[in-house]
Amino acid sequence: ALKGKREAAAALHAKMLPLTKALFLETNPVPVKTALSLMGLCGPELRLPLCPLAAKNLQSLKAALRAAGLL
Repeated sequence: ALKGKREAAAALHAKMLPLTKALFLETNPVPVKTALSLMGLCGPELRLPLCPLAAKNLQSLKAALRAAGLL
């Protein structure tokens, strides 16, 4: 956008917006850690007081990661 490529920036923003929203479905860092784990960048372990992502939110996160081309 700063280089005048506003249409390309808007398209990228639109593509990534569902993922951005999915990363805030639950209290952070749970969705971020889960996303990184799904991408194979870290293990799935969470330490207390964190809990695993709810099943319905996990499906939404996976769909957003797929749509963003990250899974």
